[in-house]
Amino acid sequence: MAPDSQDQPTPRNAAVHRPTQKLSVKRTRPGRSPRGLDEIAVEEPLEIRLRWSEDGESRDQKVGTTMRTPGDDFDLALGFLTAEGILGLSEKPAGISHCTDGQAEEPLNVVTVTLREGSIPAIEHLQTLGHGTSACGICGRTRLDDVVQRVPERAESPTLDPGWLATLPNLLRASQSLFESTGGVHAAGAWPAGGELITLREDVGRHNALDKLVGALATREMLPADQLVCTVSGRASFELVQKAAVAGFAALIAVGAPSNLAVETAREAGMVLCGFAGESGLNCYAGSKSLGL
Repeated sequence: MAPDSQDQPTPRNAAVHRPTQKLSVKRTRPGRSPRGLDEIAVEEPLEIRLRWSEDGESRDQKVGTTMRTPGDDFDLALGFLTAEGILGLSEKPAGISHCTDGQAEEPLNVVTVTLREGSIPAIEHLQTLGHGTSACGICGRTRLDDVVQRVPERAESPTLDPGWLATLPNLLRASQSLFESTGGVHAAGAWPAGGELITLREDVGRHNALDKLVGALATREMLPADQLVCTVSGRASFELVQKAAVAGFAALIAVGAPSNLAVETAREAGMVLCGFAGESGLNCYAGSKSLGL
């Protein structure tokens, strides 16, 4: 029997570097055509590399690979390096570019961040924290202590209205154009206390969306974000609290639940953490005094 033409794989390069791809689907929903095309979020690897000069020689080092939705790749790389403490909150790289190696199979899936003259990156901790390694000995306390050491000194935290905070997930969702077309991506957005959305970023990965947001704010010279509130579309994992705390956000508001390590990290970092935010209200796990609770 000849294979169904709608089940034939799409050439792999057809989706590369585009945030969405149309793929065939067979539906069992009343009132819908049984066959058609659905717009699907693209997931591609991004390799992040560092380049710097040391002892008169040019050095290149891979620091991470993540599966992401193509788009805002430079923001993602910048946000990742900031969250990991490789770049300071006010530190600007000399340049960011996609791979220029003509031999690379997928050059747009590699981003190189070039540091300024005299800047030597501290990348040893990436190994101790388990990036790209199967090293043992990692525990929650080790991760928490590392985060707290890198949290910037905070200005006086803004007073936050819990009623306003509870509206942020719906406001975030209303601005998610990529989610609107695919239903398959997360988002992270930034607001000033009681104000309007500054910007948001979307990605198949929750941590990638937040890295992209941090990178976008870094480009705008808005870090540390100690007067801003970050809202994320999923749960509040340790990784998200880590990235938000190191970026200096006053608060992290999540649609879903936090983990115990996320709560402990937020408390030690002096950051507001709320979960289950929605029309009916929210749960505040850290920093409740800023909400008048």
